[in-house]
Amino acid sequence: MNPLAPPKYAIRLISALAAIAGIFLATGCSSSNSVSPNNNGFNNSNLSGTYVISISGTDVNNEGTEAFFALVGTITADGAGNIQGGTVDINDLNLTSPGVFPGQSLSKSAYNVNQDGRGSGTLITPVGTFGIDFVLTSSSHGLITRFDSGGSGSGTIDIQGSTTQGALTSLAFSLAGVDYSNGGPLGTVGAFTLNSNGNGLITSGLQDFNDDGDSAASGTTGANLGGSLILSSGTQGTAQFDSSLGDLAFDVWVIDSTHLKIIETDTASTGFAVSGDAFSQITAYTPGQLVFAVGGSDPGGEPFSAGGYVTTDVNGNLSVGFEDYNDAGNAEPSREFTGSCNATAPFNGGRCQLAMTGFFNLASFAAYPSSGGVLLLENDSNGNAVVQGTAYAQQATSFTVPGPFGLNLAGANPNGEVDDIAQFNATTATSNNMTGVLDENNIFGNPALIPGTALNGLYTPDTPATGRGSINIPTIGTNNGTLNLEYYVVNAATAIFIDVDSSANNAPQVGVGTFQLQNSSADGPAMAAGQSRISVLHPKVRAHGAFRHK
Repeated sequence: MNPLAPPKYAIRLISALAAIAGIFLATGCSSSNSVSPNNNGFNNSNLSGTYVISISGTDVNNEGTEAFFALVGTITADGAGNIQGGTVDINDLNLTSPGVFPGQSLSKSAYNVNQDGRGSGTLITPVGTFGIDFVLTSSSHGLITRFDSGGSGSGTIDIQGSTTQGALTSLAFSLAGVDYSNGGPLGTVGAFTLNSNGNGLITSGLQDFNDDGDSAASGTTGANLGGSLILSSGTQGTAQFDSSLGDLAFDVWVIDSTHLKIIETDTASTGFAVSGDAFSQITAYTPGQLVFAVGGSDPGGEPFSAGGYVTTDVNGNLSVGFEDYNDAGNAEPSREFTGSCNATAPFNGGRCQLAMTGFFNLASFAAYPSSGGVLLLENDSNGNAVVQGTAYAQQATSFTVPGPFGLNLAGANPNGEVDDIAQFNATTATSNNMTGVLDENNIFGNPALIPGTALNGLYTPDTPATGRGSINIPTIGTNNGTLNLEYYVVNAATAIFIDVDSSANNAPQVGVGTFQLQNSSADGPAMAAGQSRISVLHPKVRAHGAFRHK
């Protein structure tokens, strides 16, 4: 066993994979309960081309030791059910030393896409084989989980584009993972500007860290950032962040000129393991209503999520905010809050230090606006709290109905990490207006892998319309037995949500996620572009957490 691996530790966040013992694969996500999927016109041809894949979550080895893992890279699908190859980076200290495996070639394997857009496949690498479960929203974008008996995780799959070094000028990023020196979660957000001559050097930058609840150590709040981000081709490259926590090295995978996936590649030397996203930087706030979702751990180290809506001015000051939260199964709705922005100078990175009033248990966030939303990191050094997420400018107050949707949830319950892929069709009916199928990986559940359970229930928008609403699935064939969500509409095609299943109903589950409109005939970038930039982070639990497997 790797000495850096933490004891029975599950860390929650959006998205990765690792080696396992004993593979379970539900081919085509076929239903063990004979649930018929919705016929929305999808098939194997909807997965065709080279895609950037990103998954992060928890690996479990034969001794039951849990470790953060991340997998980022590319897969090439032929549209006929075959993964022809690809290259991925894997970061997992449950594997053999050194726990970092860049440039792993994928062997040929199979995949299958159902008529409702849900699909499954196998990723075969030299260091391990992984099952995947996904739902396509178009031929350009999908949501994905790891689906095998050795761990779980969530992420995204996006058709790969390309960019040039000169097109990357200013970027904001959000990364999350683990600090193996203390066995706790690590989150970081920041922004930087690259040299205008195209050599990839960072000319100015700021970065915030939260290391297991400590965001003040070593000047890690709004600290200067140097280094580089250099493309070796139009589709990938490397980065180095010269930060207050040391020099961190990364591989970079290009989705397009405004969106990159990043994974750390020096875990063995630094003791850190993080992955995440970088987006085009924005230096001003769009006034109006924002919707947000954040996830992580509360000051006591228990899983926590919150979501809601709030009004911002052009300077990032917040008013008329309402927060729903779930703190280790204690779920409460519509708590009022406000926030004031202290902009950071002299770096023109749009960074705000948000001082919160009325936000449950958390006093401040570092906030960086980007094309992927306002990237948030709690940084008030409040106990063991580590909370990250994103706020988005709201463009609609209802999602498209009738319509088909793909869904991903990542979270935690008493059976450890839980990751769901689902598809549902929403109608305009006033009762039983959602019908679909859900696949779940609940790593210490009995069973852990639950493919093809019926997802039938009710969505109810707020009246008057705010973009907020609730989803109630009173009975579902998962270990938790129920599914209750509060959702927040970003635009007509996209909503984010938190899980509000509570201990009061003997079904505690904390989670965050998104559901997104499907179109089996849309294979251009226009539909996928907005959806691919939805990135929410997952609740995290420690060995002593109430939701940790015992």
